[in-house]
Amino acid sequence: MEVLPHALRDINDLLKIFNGREPVLFLDYDGTLAPIVSDPQQAIMSGDTRSILEKLSSVINVAIVSGRDRQDVEGKVAFDHLIYAGSHGYDISGPDGFGFQLPEGREALVDLDEATERLQEQLRGVQGAVVERKKYAIAVHYRNVMEADVPKVKSAVGNVLKDHEKLKKGEGKKILELKPAVDWHKGKAVLWLMQKLNFDEDRYIPVFIGDDITDEDALKSIEKVGLGILVGSHGQRTAATFKLDSIEEVNEFMETLYRQRIGNQQ
Repeated sequence: MEVLPHALRDINDLLKIFNGREPVLFLDYDGTLAPIVSDPQQAIMSGDTRSILEKLSSVINVAIVSGRDRQDVEGKVAFDHLIYAGSHGYDISGPDGFGFQLPEGREALVDLDEATERLQEQLRGVQGAVVERKKYAIAVHYRNVMEADVPKVKSAVGNVLKDHEKLKKGEGKKILELKPAVDWHKGKAVLWLMQKLNFDEDRYIPVFIGDDITDEDALKSIEKVGLGILVGSHGQRTAATFKLDSIEEVNEFMETLYRQRIGNQQ
């Protein structure tokens, strides 16, 4: 993280990469727009974040790309004019009936059902472990699990994966996920949206902001065609181009983009 330029302090260098193109902003939710908390359902955007997101999305195109279930993150943000890509991009919706669900994801639904039941059974005695079923994924949270019990959680996930070849493992901050074993992720979803919505690279540039290991798929996918910003640190190497240190700085960056965009329109 120390070697990455700062998206605010080095804003002039960042804007040079735009080279006159209009940014299309892709935002993760947890850790980017809302704080990471013990109870995922209590991860709520602040009034400041909501206010600037509403302003910015009135002048540029914005999509929320989250590991959360699409209906969950759509309900938490609740702006009808945004695009929402849930379950790492397996389920996408937008204004005017726009939508997409990856067919290969539907083929894994039975395996996800079975895996959910097994994980709930195996982790019933592990205090603090939470098995969260999403439409196209299972999130196993261990943020509130005692350190001595974390290996039990990881072992349970590994055992279930052995019996379900249609599923693969994903990792994040204090979370393990079981997802359909297909070549699809946040990055693929971002590139698909850029193409589907005719955001050609001569006029538009994708900008992705995220904080977790799962966001690296998107950061890598746009590394040569766009601009990636990592919020905080996840302890591994990153494909991001710039960094921000907190959600408050994400707000400030969005405010800066808003002012820059308004200035260009005057």
